[in-house]
Amino acid sequence: MRGAPFALRPGRTQRLSARGNAEAADLARHSFAGAGGNSNLARSWAVFARSRPNCVQRELIEAYAAMDFPVLLLWPEEDPRHPPVAAEEALDLLPDAQLRMLPRTGYLAAYDDPVAVAREISAFCG
Repeated sequence: MRGAPFALRPGRTQRLSARGNAEAADLARHSFAGAGGNSNLARSWAVFARSRPNCVQRELIEAYAAMDFPVLLLWPEEDPRHPPVAAEEALDLLPDAQLRMLPRTGYLAAYDDPVAVAREISAFCG
């Protein structure tokens, strides 16, 4: 799979973690394990990557107002691709939502601060 070396380049996968957590790289490496020699797996990853939208999905945003159940938004403070302003915009659209910002976390917040993630989920579920 030609994209795997780029995706797994040292430092690139650790950027998913605000703390440079080595386990983030392990997660990505495990996800692509064997893809280079397995054409079916490589093809599956390629199909997934092509099908993933690179923009806001309006139909999902429009559905937020109809969600009549409690929602917990756990948001990493240090994910450059998903800034806190996006969470605040989502919060405004959800009728019964709580936003909890997770300091010093990136895209893989549970790797950066698993205790904070567990604490927030426990508090929310009560």
